[in-house]
Amino acid sequence: MPTLTQARTSNAAISSHTPELVAVFVGATSGIGEATAKEFARAVKKPTIHLVGRNQTTGSRILDELKAANPKGSFYFIQSDVSLLRNVDDVCAKIKDKEDAIDLLFMTTGHLAGSKNDTTEGLENNHALRYYSRMRFIYNLLPQLKASEGPARVVSVLGAGQEGKIELDNLDLQKKWTFLTASTYAVTMNSLAMEHLAAQHPSISFIHTFPGFVRTPLLNNTLGSIAGSIVGLLTRPMSMSPQESAQRNLYLATSAAYPPKQPKSTSAIGVPLVEGVLTSISSIGKSGGGSYILHYDGSDSTNASLMNGYRERGFPRKVWEHTLECFKKVIDPAE
Repeated sequence: MPTLTQARTSNAAISSHTPELVAVFVGATSGIGEATAKEFARAVKKPTIHLVGRNQTTGSRILDELKAANPKGSFYFIQSDVSLLRNVDDVCAKIKDKEDAIDLLFMTTGHLAGSKNDTTEGLENNHALRYYSRMRFIYNLLPQLKASEGPARVVSVLGAGQEGKIELDNLDLQKKWTFLTASTYAVTMNSLAMEHLAAQHPSISFIHTFPGFVRTPLLNNTLGSIAGSIVGLLTRPMSMSPQESAQRNLYLATSAAYPPKQPKSTSAIGVPLVEGVLTSISSIGKSGGGSYILHYDGSDSTNASLMNGYRERGFPRKVWEHTLECFKKVIDPAE
């Protein structure tokens, strides 16, 4: 388990190891996504960042702050509601027009939903944000991620380590929806799909991480300012600032502790390990296996017995096959 000091030491070496990196941050106009994008901009000597979010005013403000933090960087904002997969395709087309290679895809989309709400594409809104939309970004940007000279990373920030029971006939949550079911399915499907993708695309690291308790606007936005403030006050002793979360996330996105299954070269695995840090155990139980289920501090949080059981029944492949079928249903319904 890397300490915060070790993570900061590794981050300080990014500019000398990989002075130019291209990143896409989805859900980057508040909280963890915004803070991590800013940390990335400060740490990389010449960064290129594509921010994706719903609020144009906030996006423009963050762009100005990124430019002020690093005048050598290139920064872009794309306004979009990515709960709709067609919008994801439009966003990715704009990014692909500018980038032949992408080094980091960092995703934090989603919210706390108290009721089921389907999009116009027939997907449950929050499930679309927490799973289908994220997978669509990966699906569309795989050529650019594979073109990276490394480290190529996909980081999905959600609920790693909190996987649970899911059924193949309810993956889209149309048969049964509850608050707890929705949370469990999104988390478990993220881990299973990313394990499958890591095996299919061995030059890319796929990381599903739990952010811990971070002091962001999420509680106020969900519970209201009064209730959110009360809960925030009660959880403050066990929470961390967005800046600390960002430093830890940047470490996950760049350190050689989380290498792909088959890196293109020794330099493609990431910033060299700092003293006292070992290569992480992957979700398949092997050191450096390419897919990682991590706690906020970068330690392995894989439920080995649960994931082994799913693996024995072919769930990583089956979840991804379901995902592709869903894409076809939404994007090409006539085929």
